[in-house]
Amino acid sequence: MNGVNTRRGGDGFTQGSRLPPPAVQPPPSTRPSAKALVEGYRKDILIGFDQERPRYNPLNAERPQSSALVDLKDPIQVHLLTETALLDSKKFEILSQEEVDDLKKQIQSLTMRVEQARTNLAIQSKYRDAAISMARLYSPAKSEGKRRSLLGNRMSDSVKEAEMEKQASERRCEELATELFTLEKRLVEPQRRLLQHTAGILQMTHRAAAKKFGQPAAGQPMMNGIPGSPESLYTYSNARNSLEATSEDADFDDRSLYLPLDQMNGQPGRPRKNTIEIPTKSPIREQQNQLREEMDRAKDEISRLQAVERQLKEENSKLKKAEEESTTGKSQSGALEKKFKDENTRLKEAEQQLKSEADELRAQTRDQRSSISNAEQKLEVMNNKLREVVVTFSPAKNNDFGYPEVAVGSGSTLKSQLEYLERGIATAMEEQRLHATKTSRESEEVSAAAAAAAASLAKAESRIKALSRQTQDVLQKAKITQPPAESEATLDGQLNYIEKALGVFQTELASSGKKNIAQVDAVLMGLWDIIQTGYSEIQQQRIERKKLRSEKGVVDDDDDDVSGDEIGDMNEKYSLQAFSTKVQWLYAQATSLREQKSVLKRQIKQQRELNNKSGSEKDEDMRAMEDELETTRAMLDESERTAQDAMDRLGLTLRNMETLQKTNAANESASFSSSKTIQDQLKDRNTKIAALESSNQNVQAKLADAETNLASLKAQLSQASESQTAAQAEAGKLAKAVKDKDEELDRLNMMVIELKTEVAFAKAELDGAYGSRKQRAAEVAALSKTSETSELNTQVQNLRSELENTLKDLEDITKESIAAEKEKLDLESKLDDALSSKASLESEIKTLRDKLDAEVSRLQEQLDAERLKAPTSSAGGGAGGAGSSRAGASMLSEQFRATMKEERKKFQEELREEQARRRKIEDELRALRKSQGLSRSTTNLGSSLSPR
Repeated sequence: MNGVNTRRGGDGFTQGSRLPPPAVQPPPSTRPSAKALVEGYRKDILIGFDQERPRYNPLNAERPQSSALVDLKDPIQVHLLTETALLDSKKFEILSQEEVDDLKKQIQSLTMRVEQARTNLAIQSKYRDAAISMARLYSPAKSEGKRRSLLGNRMSDSVKEAEMEKQASERRCEELATELFTLEKRLVEPQRRLLQHTAGILQMTHRAAAKKFGQPAAGQPMMNGIPGSPESLYTYSNARNSLEATSEDADFDDRSLYLPLDQMNGQPGRPRKNTIEIPTKSPIREQQNQLREEMDRAKDEISRLQAVERQLKEENSKLKKAEEESTTGKSQSGALEKKFKDENTRLKEAEQQLKSEADELRAQTRDQRSSISNAEQKLEVMNNKLREVVVTFSPAKNNDFGYPEVAVGSGSTLKSQLEYLERGIATAMEEQRLHATKTSRESEEVSAAAAAAAASLAKAESRIKALSRQTQDVLQKAKITQPPAESEATLDGQLNYIEKALGVFQTELASSGKKNIAQVDAVLMGLWDIIQTGYSEIQQQRIERKKLRSEKGVVDDDDDDVSGDEIGDMNEKYSLQAFSTKVQWLYAQATSLREQKSVLKRQIKQQRELNNKSGSEKDEDMRAMEDELETTRAMLDESERTAQDAMDRLGLTLRNMETLQKTNAANESASFSSSKTIQDQLKDRNTKIAALESSNQNVQAKLADAETNLASLKAQLSQASESQTAAQAEAGKLAKAVKDKDEELDRLNMMVIELKTEVAFAKAELDGAYGSRKQRAAEVAALSKTSETSELNTQVQNLRSELENTLKDLEDITKESIAAEKEKLDLESKLDDALSSKASLESEIKTLRDKLDAEVSRLQEQLDAERLKAPTSSAGGGAGGAGSSRAGASMLSEQFRATMKEERKKFQEELREEQARRRKIEDELRALRKSQGLSRSTTNLGSSLSPR
């Protein structure tokens, strides 16, 4: 707004750590290049993909993680932000619960993949930096590209290898950066949809209420301090146009935005009426003194804060000085690096020249090494075959038998190959002996198993004979026609006899079941006849009773009587369904008669009570009722007896049927179980016999295979022993030849190196000491004619010894230069860490300063407001104004003290952290300076030892 600082970074906004989406999105077909992506992620890799710090605004106590430019206590800003948010989210898409869950799962999986890709990219970037450093170390300087090397191109292979590693690591980084960019781009879409759904739901359910949440409406009746209806019933609306007012009470009063705080709850334009009367005398002076004391305390706190700010500025200046010192150290390290490069170029030239001369010697010994490598390869093949033979003896035991060493072609594995061959032959012989003992043991076990199978078969035959005799006895006792006995007393004959006996058992059980069912039907038909005759007698008795009652002049009651339709047809034929319905009807009639009996007893009791009250007029009626009761009782007893007899007979019949069915089922199950057990036993015996026969055949086949394997192994062992002796002889010859050639090669190398170095240093010494070539030629010609040749020879010997010492020093210098280069790389990484920590410290100091400024400004505004309130309250007069001002001042002072304590604690902790970080940086700088001093002394020593 007016004069607001809109720069990003200090307010908590992003400073481009990740690739931010541009203001205008590019078309989907275009994307940045892989190198651009890697460069874009470089800063994120340095800070470890740390999340941005949440913005902090101490002015918003309820929500401090907000922008420093917004004041949530300002109702105008809050109202404008609310209206803008509602208007912007009006057309957002609302999703279902299933879609929301799917989006959350998708976001979770993509987030995990993004984190994994970031980790891989950070690790691969470290590998890339290391590869770049190695390539820079091995690459020659640009100024020396045109000079001819003295020692050949020995470093060319290392340079190529370092360059290939660098290219591979860069390509891998580009692939990971592209993958991370794609994943982050895919993650944006579900996050956007989920956020739009959340905003749309909140927009749809928003209600611009005039009152705060939890306060009842002005016109709403209260019941026991509780609103009459839940507030939540009126807070939501299903319409997307949530900007419209829901009712007149819920309209937003814009005039309340511009009222003072003391007029918010009252009528606009009128001051609040104080319910407490203001006393005539109030201690205004005491309040003013208290306010002055609070102001002094606030000033002291402000001065303390200013002192803390000055300390922070001093720390910042110290950090800047440390940074300047680190830059000077960096310049010194650059000079040191230049010296290292010069020394490295000299070493590279010497190494290249030595490599060119060593290649000639390698070409001479290549044929000898090829013959050695061929012998090694042959031994390796033989050892592999021998291992296969050993493993085939016992795969489970010898599966972990080691493999022979791979032939590298240098003769170094000849001894190990021969040792492996001896060990394999010994193992094969041991396995052959174990296999022979195992086969003899297996043959004994097979013979024992065959004997056991024959014994078990004899036992099975005896048991089957006993079973056949038992079935024959059972058939004789039951007087059942027996099947014809088998003439042969074999196992199959006995089994056939048992199967025929089981068939006879089944037919007899079926016939006995039919007989039992016929008997049950006869009993039930007899019961049916008894029930039908009983019904006919009851019907006859009812007819006679009706006649008697008609003669006496008593009216028949059709409801109390049972008609013939209810009794059923007297001439109905017997059937099981009809018998069942008849029994059910009898049971129902018995229960109804019992109920009628209880009712009649109750009526008789009532009638007796009435008869006791009445006179002789009711005696005749009483006798008639007693007669009727007796007849009813007789009929009831007779019907109960009939029903009970029928029920007893029916129960007896049913029990007989159940016993018959149980006996039939038991007989059938016994016969089936016995037959099934016999059949199962026969099947088990047959399977055992078949298994024994198959195992016998397998054992015989294994014995034949073992014999063939033994013969082949004997032949292989003889061949292996012969080849072993030949290989040992050849290996001895080759080893001797290799040893001789190596000694000769070492001797020649030493001679070549000595001669070349002597020539080079002699040339250098002669160039520096004895003038031009013509002068040296004249001096040599003169010396050749004189007697000074002996002295020159002694000088040559001395020079040779000096050259040997110089070569040793040169090797030491080379090692020291490589170690110094490694230390230099470590120092560079430490310097980068120090710079990054310094940048983070500066950013933290900046944020602390911003927080301090904001806190000071807030406190200053509060103090100004209190200064303005004090005269106003005093002008109001009275003890009421004094009490309110005293309470406000005390509350403000308490809040101020609490905030100052918290801020002091925070500042002290941050200062401790800054001091610890500063000490750490100082220690690192001291270590850096020490390492630079050591490397400088090393380079001085190398330059003093290097040939001029």
